[in-house]
Amino acid sequence: MSLVTIDHNTCLRDGMCGEVCPQGLFEPDGEGFPAFRAGADQHCITCGHCVAVCPQGAVSHEALPMEDAHLIDHTLAVPIPALNQLLRSRRSVREFREEPVPQAMVREIIDTARWAPSAVNRQPVHWLVIQTPAEVRGLAGLVIDYLRRSTSLEPRYARYIELWEQGRDPILRNAPHLAVIHAPDEWIWSSVDSTIALTQFELAAVAQGIGTCWAGFLMRAANGHLPLREALGIPADHSVFGALMYGFPRYSYHRVPPRLEARIEWR
Repeated sequence: MSLVTIDHNTCLRDGMCGEVCPQGLFEPDGEGFPAFRAGADQHCITCGHCVAVCPQGAVSHEALPMEDAHLIDHTLAVPIPALNQLLRSRRSVREFREEPVPQAMVREIIDTARWAPSAVNRQPVHWLVIQTPAEVRGLAGLVIDYLRRSTSLEPRYARYIELWEQGRDPILRNAPHLAVIHAPDEWIWSSVDSTIALTQFELAAVAQGIGTCWAGFLMRAANGHLPLREALGIPADHSVFGALMYGFPRYSYHRVPPRLEARIEWR
């Protein structure tokens, strides 16, 4: 049986499923109905375009059950001004309340982020969520250890070490939580796919009132400092491709400061 079948009773023979298939796996049969090409099963990337585009629900994909392919409610379209404000007003939050973010809320955000695009729908991302502030603090300490070993190469790190010794946290900013993304080294697009997924996580978090900040120092140290890597529990064949500290912001922001004009070359 073919991976994809077409219900001839409901199909309108409009050819849309074939046109949107990124692998070009459909061809019309003798009656004009779309048909999955012979041998196409091994080339399908299970992106779901064919299922998503059919207004009649005539496309059935064995790996994508129709009952799990929820209808889009077009009345929920986000107003452009609201979307623009969300994107422009997002800020890197470094001061957090002690109140923990409920796990259910984070699970919902990750559930949204898993729809982020990935190359050929590989979906290589693995999530590590550190929920305990004490563990986040311990990870920050391991990053400081990494910086101590690197001051001969990067003298500017001395300032961060000094702040840490004064009882401050310039690494993870006393954040209550941390989200880390890792993915297989063998996949050439792991870095890009991870960045897109973590960006989608960040925007979904901000939309729910959660503050985030990219944990650059931890990202740099995670793949070069064995004690930190072991503390994170990253598989030997994976690398860390992103990390976000997050929590409820201590302060609210009320204005959108200007940015540099976009550098555009029109062709």
